Amino acid sequence: MKKMKVAIYDGIEDINLHEVDYVQPAPGFVTLDTKCTGICGSDLHNYFGNWPPAETWAQGHETCGEIVEVGAGVSGLQPGDLVAMECFSHCGQCFYCQTGDYNHCLARKWTSDNNHGGFAEFTTVHASGVFKLPAGMSYEDGALVEPLAVCWRALAQAQATHNDRVAIIGGGTIGLLCLAVAKAIGVKETLITVKYDQQARVAETYGADHIINVTRTDVKKAVAGLTADVGMDAVIETVGGGQNFNDALAITRRRGRLVLVAGYHRPLEVDLRRVVWGEVHVTGSNCYAYSGIQTDFQAAIDLIATNKVHAAAIVTHRYPFAEITNAFKIAADKQSGSVKVQVLQ
Repeated sequence: MKKMKVAIYDGIEDINLHEVDYVQPAPGFVTLDTKCTGICGSDLHNYFGNWPPAETWAQGHETCGEIVEVGAGVSGLQPGDLVAMECFSHCGQCFYCQTGDYNHCLARKWTSDNNHGGFAEFTTVHASGVFKLPAGMSYEDGALVEPLAVCWRALAQAQATHNDRVAIIGGGTIGLLCLAVAKAIGVKETLITVKYDQQARVAETYGADHIINVTRTDVKKAVAGLTADVGMDAVIETVGGGQNFNDALAITRRRGRLVLVAGYHRPLEVDLRRVVWGEVHVTGSNCYAYSGIQTDFQAAIDLIATNKVHAAAIVTHRYPFAEITNAFKIAADKQSGSVKVQVLQ
């Protein structure tokens, strides 16, 4: 029987390669020859034990690959297609799928639910979450479609326009790509918080108007000074934790919009007085679906294909699949200079 290598979490801060049987795709699924997968912040939550990892299935969802097998009942996809994939499947039949909010599908399943995700030589994914990539798009860019789609939706949830001052809490992958999207849609002014020099360098590349290093500067005081105490029209919180939530609330102007896109993994103590007295509109942003008449995924593909967003500017490290254990160590340690670490095959 054909074998393949997969990377499985063996414990906290412990991910290693294992050999398993290659399994043909079930009806409705396709199998990809994995080309490139990025290490996501959610993967690091699993790595650190904040979220329970799959014990027998390879995870990884920021993935670009070439279709090698198509399961029964799949149409519109064929071997040889270069694709990017969403991190979940959806049924297409329930209330949420029928109304375009398929990220809330009642039958939603994660990519690595009984299938190997992008940290495997071959990735199996439901056809509902597969998007063809244009000819000539690099594997690296293809693997960045997924996080960019998250960011496109976050800006859509913020209802950001050219009249808005937009602040982004956090200089990781999602924060930086939210900045890139904000610049691409032409918002009035941008501000981003960072903790590390490598994050600041990418923020400069993306044209941030204001870069606040939170290890040296209080973001609340900085925003008060920049806006004459008014605050920002829209704020996107990408980090998580009570302090970041409270800072995001504090810098959102009265009747402004705050979007939470971070991966919160524990209950928080949050000062909600600002929500009441300032009538701040707070909402979440969950992965991607339709924002308007187009999917967030297709919007992200178009942003990269038309060079409106240079997504690959966030990639600081690239490792062969055989070195995925070391790739995770680098991604988990921001003193390494990492922003986005990708694994290529």
